[in-house]
Amino acid sequence: MAGLLRPVTALLIAAAILLMGNGLLNVLIPVRADVEHFSRLAIGLLGSAYYAGLVLGCFFAPKVIARVGHIRAFVAFTAIATITPLLHAILTEPFFWSALRALNGFCFAGLFMGIESWLCGASTMETRGRVLASYTVVNLTVVTLGMQMMGLGTPGSFELFSLVAILYSLAAVPVALTRTSAPTPPATAKLRLGWLINVSPAAVAGCFFTGVANGAFWSLAPLYGRSAGLSLTEVAMFMTLAVLGGAASQWPVGYLSDRVGRRPLLVTVGIVGAAAGIALYVLSTSSPWAIFPFAVLYGCCAFPIYTLCVAHANDLVHKKRAVEVSSGLLLTFSIGAVIGPLVAGYLMSIAGHGALFLHSALAHLLIAVVMVVRVKLRPKLPAERKENFIVVPKTTPAVFELDPRAEGVSVAEPAGDCESDPAPANP
Repeated sequence: MAGLLRPVTALLIAAAILLMGNGLLNVLIPVRADVEHFSRLAIGLLGSAYYAGLVLGCFFAPKVIARVGHIRAFVAFTAIATITPLLHAILTEPFFWSALRALNGFCFAGLFMGIESWLCGASTMETRGRVLASYTVVNLTVVTLGMQMMGLGTPGSFELFSLVAILYSLAAVPVALTRTSAPTPPATAKLRLGWLINVSPAAVAGCFFTGVANGAFWSLAPLYGRSAGLSLTEVAMFMTLAVLGGAASQWPVGYLSDRVGRRPLLVTVGIVGAAAGIALYVLSTSSPWAIFPFAVLYGCCAFPIYTLCVAHANDLVHKKRAVEVSSGLLLTFSIGAVIGPLVAGYLMSIAGHGALFLHSALAHLLIAVVMVVRVKLRPKLPAERKENFIVVPKTTPAVFELDPRAEGVSVAEPAGDCESDPAPANP
């Protein structure tokens, strides 16, 4: 394994440092915004702006990488990203912060498209699965380490913003010094929504609604914690427990989905996720020890849904379309994540901080309803038609080049969400 990862060690280290800084900033931003008396809607706008920047970056960042190369583009995006936390500390104004969050999202789209396409170029079809698994482990672990750094300072000071800037800057060092050859630039993202809906309306709806729920969670859950009376350390623990719950459930959920079917399992996790959201709404004024277990349960259900939807859609297309389908679903998720924080922020402003998880419960319930309808309309996919369940990070479309399901073969491409013997379709 060490020999396998040696060519990509510098890239994994850079990704780890970036995600650590971003994990800290994602908790710090809503907490500091609350200290500065931003409205709930304004704090929701900050989250929406980040995801809007991420979507735009998926379309435009590949052109920058193609023009100047991976290393120069990475250093440039890192330099710009480093500026954003420092400017947050200098001027605390909602619309200025929203612009900074959009810029940060744009830069991170470029950074991770560069890293992920580089990881793809440095691996072979035989090793991509293990490289993707290692990258996913990095994603799921270092984000929680960054969250725990909230205890190193106070949100009203400059210290934590400067720590984020330091981490961003350090991430450029391993990439700038690497001797690994740069690959071809990543492709510009595509979003053919009509075609995607034709391929799998269940996957499109699932990714959109989980984007609505997860975007709101990442943007506003720290504010929920503070409003519920949690200390900074407890807010970080609340977020960490949810992420760890999601990490722990990925493989069991994948194992079950390979055996009982993607959509029936999506019904289950949607209902249980909605129940966890309702519990967090009801217990929003309780002690931390009352809400912590439900944070774990919420993470167990909320975070695997996206990967289940991607797996379901990939069951329905032949492998040469896997990257396009998965990339389109990621952009669908991101569009939901732009909408989610705004809606949840508005609900929190009129119904209190607990409305965040009432909003998430509704999103998960809608996922379950959609899957029930699709199961009734279309039969279950035969076992021999299923692809293996593979956990993928929700970063940029370039990550799907690492997915072993993307290997090209000549197989007929199905037209819709029909899981029996679909006819070929025009892409």
